[in-house]
Parts: sequence; structure tokens; C-alpha cells
Amino acid sequence: MTDRVLVIGAGLGGLTLAHALIRAGVDVRVYEADDGADERLQGYRIGLGRPAMDALRASLPQRLYELVEVTSGGLTGPGLMFDEQLNVLSRDLQGPPAEARAVDRQVLRRILLGALEDRITYGKRLTGFTEADGTVTARFADGTEATGQVLVGADGGNSVVRRQLVPEVRLVDSDLCGAMGRTSLTDRFLRLVPGRGTMVRGPEVTLMLGRMQFDREPSEAAAELAPELPMPYRDSYVRWVLMVPPEHPAATGPRIEDARDLVLELIDGWHPDLLDLVRSADMSASGRSRIFDRPMPPWPVGRVTLLGDAAHLTLASGGNGANTAMQDAVRLAARLSETGRGEGDLTAALGEYQADLLERGNAAVEHGKAKLKTFIP
Repeated sequence: MTDRVLVIGAGLGGLTLAHALIRAGVDVRVYEADDGADERLQGYRIGLGRPAMDALRASLPQRLYELVEVTSGGLTGPGLMFDEQLNVLSRDLQGPPAEARAVDRQVLRRILLGALEDRITYGKRLTGFTEADGTVTARFADGTEATGQVLVGADGGNSVVRRQLVPEVRLVDSDLCGAMGRTSLTDRFLRLVPGRGTMVRGPEVTLMLGRMQFDREPSEAAAELAPELPMPYRDSYVRWVLMVPPEHPAATGPRIEDARDLVLELIDGWHPDLLDLVRSADMSASGRSRIFDRPMPPWPVGRVTLLGDAAHLTLASGGNGANTAMQDAVRLAARLSETGRGEGDLTAALGEYQADLLERGNAAVEHGKAKLKTFIP
């Protein structure tokens, strides 16, 4: 069977694309390397600006979009900067625009998976692809293949699609790693993040705090709006991230599974509220990772293209990775739906998409680099 569009990767961008294509009447199948939807932690709070929320509104069934809205949280109020003893240094820290919304990445992904069960196949680790005779064939590690008219690499920063399509491009190491986690929101910890975000500037390291306060608890909201959608109970929480200095052994050494110990070592002597915030973290949702980015040059236009981090991996400091990927998704879906209706040439449409993606995506990469400087003492 020949599917029209093969999407490699069931992350936020790939799933948004799938929904947008279905709404446009384009056949699509998603192939995910993980063996199941809950195989690994999918991240923490992210901020979605108005363009990303508009992309979701344009792509999702109405009840699923409503579920995104009611399980999001506000990003209003002061942006604070403290020193390590919680003395206020600034009440005017720049942050996302007032209309942006905070969403939990795992909750959002569960919502995006809704109504796509028959379109997603798990355990499909891509090994390569081949273009021939007006089609593209994806090859998977289990020996199976899938053939379509277009293949979209939405498989993240280490994209297999990107490595074959543009093999000369490599990840750019920032020489930093981030230690991160989440802690259930209490009145005590809420005082640390009363607004859109908080930066705690220590003498050697900076701790960033973000509040994920759901307007409605996700499992309760899903039971009303999408009762067939499995959604576990989730507390509101504070997300914390610390940039580990490049000279610290943890930046390049063996992985420390308990990121709390690493952070507590680096903030020793800080205010008790900050120490207790980290000590109280959810053990199942903390870790550390190296921080990379990667701009992209143009690639030969064919039946294979890229989306999201696979194309333009941005530093988390920019807060624009998911936002950019969702805009990629709706713009690519629009081009593919036009050609599906016979309105234009497929190669020309993918060329137009690529030009737009590179302009926006590389600008997002540069924005992340510029913002990173504000997080380093």
C-alpha cells in the first residue's frame, strides 16, 4: 500500500502535522521509534505563543483543542530575578508575551495522540530511505518498509532522516548541560514563581524556575471533553533548570541519574526555600542532558523534507522549539494539501516550504543563542 505522507517521529511537531493533514483530507501515517507512547519522559512545561496555539486550533478536532486550552496555564504576572538568598534584584525580567500559554509537554503529547491511534505504528526505528519512481520508501530496523509519496523527518535533534539527507551537518555543542526537574506546586513554592518566570542568579550558576499551574487538572478535564483519551492525574508544579558550568565534571562526565544531588551540590548555601524545592522534586521526572543546537543549510529538494528539531535544533534558552515546529507543521500541511488538490507541483511546493522553514528556523536558532547569554553569570 502507498500512503501519501509518511511522518517519521511522533513528537509534538510530527503529531501536529498528522492532525493538520487529516483535517485537509490528506492520507498520513506516523512511524515512531519508541515502543509505546509512555516509554520515556517527554519533558516539562513549555510556553506556546499565539502562532503555536493558532496552529493547534487549525489542526486539532475542536474538543481536543479545547482540552489543550483548559489544561494550559497563564504566563502573566511579574518576571522576577532573585539572588541566591531570595533578595529581589529585578521585577521586570523579560518573558513570553502575555497571550502565551504554559502547557505541560507530556499532557500536550497525550492530547495530540488522541484520535490518531490507527495512524501511528510504534517500534519503527528508521534506518534509511530511498526515492524512486515518484515514491519514497522508508526502511526500518525490524526489516519492514513503508512507501509513500512524501516522507517527513520529524524525528528530533538526532534525526536519522536529516543524517541521510544532509550528512555534512553536525550538532553544535554549547559546552553546557542542563540539570532539570519538577516539584509539586505548594503555597510555599508558588511564592518563588508568582508570575511568568523567575531567575535566581547565584555567584557561579543560575537557576530558572517556571510555574505549570493547570487551569484544570488534566485527567478531570479529559474525562469531560475526551473520555476515551487516557490521561493520568497530574499535579501543578514548578519546573526548575540549572545550567551546569562547562568546567564542572558533571558537564562532561558520566550521567548522574539523580539530578537533584548535582543541583544541590551547586546551590549549597542558598536560601532554604530553594534547597527544599529541589529536594522535594519528583524522582521520576529529573535528569540532565547536554545542550546542542544546529542551524541548517538548504538541501536538495525531493520527496523528503524535515520539520522541527530535525531541521532546526534550537537551544532551550530560546523557548521556541515547539513553537517553531508547530508552525512548520501547519505550513507544510497547507503546501501538501494544495498539491493534493492538483494546485501546483509537489517539488515546487516542498521547495517553498523549505525556504520558509530555513528562514524561520535559523532565526529561532540564533534567538536561542542570544537568550542563552542571559542565563550564564
